[in-house]
Amino acid sequence: MEPLAFPLVQTFMNLAPQTPLELDQTQIDKSQLDKSHGSVRAMFSGIAGRYDFLNHLLSANQDKRWRRRAIQLLAPQKGNRVLDLCCGTGDLAIECARQQPQCRVVGADFALPMLHIALQKSPAKIPFLAGDALHLPFADATFEASIVAFGARNFEDTERGLREMQRVTTSGGKVLVLEFMRPTSPLLRHGFGVFFKHILPLIGKIVSRHQQAYNYLPASVDGFYSRREFEILMRKAGLRDVRSWNMSGGIATIFIARKTN
Repeated sequence: MEPLAFPLVQTFMNLAPQTPLELDQTQIDKSQLDKSHGSVRAMFSGIAGRYDFLNHLLSANQDKRWRRRAIQLLAPQKGNRVLDLCCGTGDLAIECARQQPQCRVVGADFALPMLHIALQKSPAKIPFLAGDALHLPFADATFEASIVAFGARNFEDTERGLREMQRVTTSGGKVLVLEFMRPTSPLLRHGFGVFFKHILPLIGKIVSRHQQAYNYLPASVDGFYSRREFEILMRKAGLRDVRSWNMSGGIATIFIARKTN
């Protein structure tokens, strides 16, 4: 396996690696799951080959609509520099480049098998690099937007991950998070719970042969923040003008906030 070319991204955008900012180490994530760097990276590396297929199958292709809507709300402009954090196989970065071909998108993830798939399928020749969400290799105020889809839930320290996104975003720039949430409707919450806890792990085990990953998903959603709690956390991380939109009855939520300093 050839290493991903971090210098390619430095040349592409003239970015300089920087010693990670010293941030609060306090864990405020309510989940008791193992979200350590090595555990999460190994888990997602193990399902990389079937990741896209299962995402589309298990969401009935709604994940595509959610990403499309997220970028529409972000509204990237010509010349904007956009960081897709925890980019996985690149779907959100590719959607961003599709909607605004003249913005400059960079994808970052710490699971190399995911990144190799992203490189292969990206029609826009988007640069992808290995990077840790809690130690981003970029100088302050590098990007006009920092975005993440279905990755914030996997941050080992959620607030610290949001602070890193804020740090690398320019003043006035946007931070976008698309994430699974616990539905607010009791009926939908019940159906969602049955599917996530019983059906999804079974399908995931059969198709990906990696039961741990698809047991982790429902447990990580159960242990994550509510929509209102996450809005408060974004403000605590230093972001302002926080707005959110429920998708598909609150199964997923789009959050957009601004960096104001």
